Formats: sequence, structure tokens, C-alpha cells
Amino acid sequence: MDFLTKLLNKISSVFSSSAPTPKVQTKPASASIMPAPKPAKKDNEITMMSEMTDEQIQIRQNREKYFDYKKNPNHKVQKNETLEKIAQKYDVSLYELMELNGLNDKSVIRLGQTLKIPPTRKIKNVKNLSDIASAMGVSSEFLKRFKRIEDSQNLPDNKFHNVPYKDSNGVLTIGIGHAVRAGEKQKLTDAEVCQLCVRDLLAAEDSIKHSIGKSAYEKLPQSVREALLDMVFNKGESVIQKSEGLSYCLKVGKYEAAINKMTYNKATKTGKEMAGLSKRRLFDISVAIKGYKGGKIPQSNINTIQNVYNRGVELLRQECKEKNWNFKNQLEAYNKEVQSYFGNLVKIKLVM
Repeated sequence: MDFLTKLLNKISSVFSSSAPTPKVQTKPASASIMPAPKPAKKDNEITMMSEMTDEQIQIRQNREKYFDYKKNPNHKVQKNETLEKIAQKYDVSLYELMELNGLNDKSVIRLGQTLKIPPTRKIKNVKNLSDIASAMGVSSEFLKRFKRIEDSQNLPDNKFHNVPYKDSNGVLTIGIGHAVRAGEKQKLTDAEVCQLCVRDLLAAEDSIKHSIGKSAYEKLPQSVREALLDMVFNKGESVIQKSEGLSYCLKVGKYEAAINKMTYNKATKTGKEMAGLSKRRLFDISVAIKGYKGGKIPQSNINTIQNVYNRGVELLRQECKEKNWNFKNQLEAYNKEVQSYFGNLVKIKLVM
């Protein structure tokens, strides 16, 4: 190779090495062209009602056939009056009174303050279990089961406790699980028993609305709503607050998780866990899981059912020892009732 050729090759090499390398634009590794897939929806999941179905609209319209409404004037707050006293004076829901006036549990009313009073709701045309179910917008099946568990299954569906009796906890009771208060009637007709039951269930319904809000309540699937009605009827409004996380799950529509939190089993007076309350929570769960399509129960709910049952049996053993009861006989009755709720879904414990 001659000198001139070498010189030209060297000059070409210098210029090619100094040219900038083109940059390639790349997307970050985390970026994705396609949107992330949404979690698969379970076929049997209990979903929040986004809007009322025709059936729900019909149920609500049917409910109104059982009530009359009396308009009330505004009320000027007097000395020593509370919201509770004002609600009692006009026979209205405390929750509705607060909602109408934009108040909550922390609100303080002032002397001379003017409050709007919601209409007084009067019950009519309620004479039997079917009427109670229609007035409350619940299924007849739930109402019958509810009555049986309150009556300890001693009475036929068309028979009632028309005079006071002491329940298994020694509480003076009348009608369908109504604790007798001072000054109340001691003898009721069948129609009066049924109307009293509606009043008690309406109070439970108002308590649930108070706890989770009217909007969340309106979106509840019927099975969950029925379970909550029984829970609050049995343990009062505070049961929702005492069941950790339950209120949140109900508000956001996480019903599988909500069912797993329907486990509160402590007595009001002593704060002790009770076998009977564990069994009552199993009843509530059995009502709630009817909302699953095709009877496909999530494993998390099955695990909760088994855990509540196991704890109930443990508590029953302790209670029988304390009260000198025959544990075998008590367990047989306990198991029979639980099996009526779940069939073979629960692994039953036996005394050998």
C-alpha cells in the first residue's frame, strides 16, 4: 500500500470515530402499552347495588302500604331537652331527626334552636308474619327463621307470646323477642305483637343507617341487610362499632369481608363471650351467605363459620362445667341447630 493510500485511510478513520452515536429512545421498564388487567370478578360474589332493580322498587312501594305519616311542626328546643327526648316526644326516629337537621352524634343543640321534625310514622295493616315481612321489605323465609330463633322454636309460625315470659337469659319478654319495658302493656293481641315487631325492626333499621349512612344502607344486598337487622335487633346498634372493620366493609361494599366480621359474641352486662351468642352469629352468617349465587361460599367465609362454631363449642363446654349441665346433651342440641343453618358445611364436634 503506497503512502497516499495510507494517509487517506487514516483520515477516514479519524472522522468516523468522532461522529456521535444516535440515541435510541426507550420507555422505562415499568411502562406498559396495554392497561393492567382488572382483577377477575367472581361469578358468585355478593355485589353492592349500584341502582335499584325493578324488584327492589316494588318491595319499597309495597312497604309504604303499611304506614301512614303525620306531619309535625318545627320544634324550638327547650331547657334540658336532648335530641333523644325530642325524638321520643314526637315518636320519630332519632337518626331521621339528626339527618333532617344536618346533625350527628357530636352535635350540640342550643336553647331556642329551631329543629325540623320528620313525619311520625304510624304502622297499619300488620296482622301476621307475612305482613311484617312486607312492611320491612324482607323475605318471609327470614322472618320465619327470625321468629323461631327468638321463640327458641317452641311456637308454630302463627302463634305468639301474647303475655310476658322469661327468656333463656331471664329477661322478661313479650311477642317476638321484645324486652318488656316499664309501663308497656302486659297482654297483646296477635296484631299488636306483629306491629310491635315492626317497630323493633324499624328501630334496628334506623340504627344501621345511623352506623353506615343511608346511601350505603340502600345499596346493601338483601341477604346482608337481613343479617344486619338480626344482629342489631339482638345486640343493639353498638354491635356494628364493636365488630372491628364491619362498618368500613359495609360502606365500601366488601361483603365477603363484612360477613367474616359478623362474629361479635360478648354479653352486654358482663362483656364475656357466650356460646349462645356465637350460635346467634352463625345464624346471621347463614342468612348473609344466601346472597351468593349457586350456593358457592368463599373459603374465607367457610373458615369463619368453622372458627365461630369451634369457639362456641369451647364456650359451651365451659358454661356447662360452671352450671353443672350435661355437656353431651347441650352439644347435641347445639349441633342440631348449627347443622340446620349450614348442613355439612361445618365439621361437627361430637362427645364420645
